[in-house]
Amino acid sequence: MALILAPMMDTPYIDHTSPVPVFMQIEQDLRRQILSGALATGTHLPRETELAERYGASRETLRRALKGLADAGFIQRTHGVGTIVTPPPLPVTCDLDLLVSFSEQLARQGHIPEISIDIQRRAVPPAQIAQALDLGVNKRCILLRRVISVSSRPIVLNTSWLPALRFPRLEKLTLVKGSLWKTLGKHYDVTAYRSDNKIELVTASSEEARLLYIDAADSLLRLTSIVFDQKHRPVEHSTVLSFGNARFHFAWNPHENAPRR
Repeated sequence: MALILAPMMDTPYIDHTSPVPVFMQIEQDLRRQILSGALATGTHLPRETELAERYGASRETLRRALKGLADAGFIQRTHGVGTIVTPPPLPVTCDLDLLVSFSEQLARQGHIPEISIDIQRRAVPPAQIAQALDLGVNKRCILLRRVISVSSRPIVLNTSWLPALRFPRLEKLTLVKGSLWKTLGKHYDVTAYRSDNKIELVTASSEEARLLYIDAADSLLRLTSIVFDQKHRPVEHSTVLSFGNARFHFAWNPHENAPRR
């Protein structure tokens, strides 16, 4: 197979004041070039010393970036051969109809999800969330924010709001296998019955960028869901944010009026 040399790349801008670590900025820049086709499959990347100079980073920092790309399947590093771009991994798929937790769907697709709980406490929800959950004024919720990663790289930021009166002490419980709905089923006998979903393209906030290791100007796919229990009561307001590595699947039957399970 003919060797494909890396095209000349413009000197990238690395923001050393950004909350995103430098190694992650380098990784994301190379990842974007691979996904866009600027660095095609089979391309042989420059040597570490040259790449480090282009990015204005140390070789140790560059190696961390390359390790992240290798762990995620974007490149292959072979001693004596160098670093070669490999076919990008397929995005993970989230099925909106199954009402199965995102982490469980990842596991079914052969991934090993890593769940980090960033926030788990009581809080007063924004007015639109309180309305969606049929709450009164100033009624408190349980706020749960989780970062779901694969191969140590964040792929999804999941924020959930639930009525505090219905779920006492939820803010103190350890989630069953990292799953909110397994926890609700075990401790509160609540089952997800259907959901109303909305998908839109948004710009990452500085906080979201920090948690997902991306730039604040990057675009995110946002899935907003209201999940109802078996008695058709709104239980959870959920927001799932993904940076180009998850795709959502749904099926619609205009002749079927029964609620989804």
